[in-house]
Amino acid sequence: MNSLVTLIAVAPPVAQYAALAASTETLRKELDDWAEGVLAEATAAVPQDVIAHTVQRQGDPGPQIVEELRRGDYDLVVLGSRGRGRTREGLIGSVNGYVHFHAKVPLLSVP
Repeated sequence: MNSLVTLIAVAPPVAQYAALAASTETLRKELDDWAEGVLAEATAAVPQDVIAHTVQRQGDPGPQIVEELRRGDYDLVVLGSRGRGRTREGLIGSVNGYVHFHAKVPLLSVP
């Protein structure tokens, strides 16, 4: 239906305590490579008749996704959920929750 799909992957920030185990640059590269791999796998799964482009960012996923939604002209955001349960997500937060409360476009959460 002439829709455009944007695939986004956000490499999370390097945890401060992780720098004790390896260099920050090495960890940053590994996280960026992970995000790039996620985008490559997702792109390969998109049917050939669908136009898709990718966006790769660094930082906290919720705010980065909301920033991209504000920057672009999006009609819908579709996010996967990990299914960690309400208790755990209530304690540590949720990307879906953040996007739900901060985005100005509808959100479809897919388990």
